Amino acid sequence: MAAKVGEPTIRHIGPVTTITEVSSGLPFPARVDTGATTCSIHYEAIEIEDAAEDPNDNVGKSVRILIRNPDGKKEWVNTKIVDHVTVRTSTDDDERYKVRLNLRWQDVEKKVLVTLNDRERMKYPLLLGRNFLRGDFLVDVNLDAD
Repeated sequence: MAAKVGEPTIRHIGPVTTITEVSSGLPFPARVDTGATTCSIHYEAIEIEDAAEDPNDNVGKSVRILIRNPDGKKEWVNTKIVDHVTVRTSTDDDERYKVRLNLRWQDVEKKVLVTLNDRERMKYPLLLGRNFLRGDFLVDVNLDAD
């Protein structure tokens, strides 16, 4: 059934997909996680302009993050720190910064909050959360990765 004029087009996305970080142009394999509120990306290094010792004092500051995709391609991305949060994991509590990044899947591009995380030991360097999926996507676990 076709969408009516003015209604959003709902796209079907699989449990694993490829997402591009727009400013760097780097593609990342991503795991779609409807249980995650926000997206999360692996970063290699971070440079905060006029960094303060207390992470909360860095909120609002300009930051450069070095991201690397599984092909080994690296790029620095410039953005601002939007928040500093504590994330409860299965093993402990992690303190992380949140930034805004432009992410793209096929023809859909969104500027969303992304948590910076050390995902080095994880299979997917990018986790796609509900803040990217909301309003545009239906997760279909029968779809293969694109």
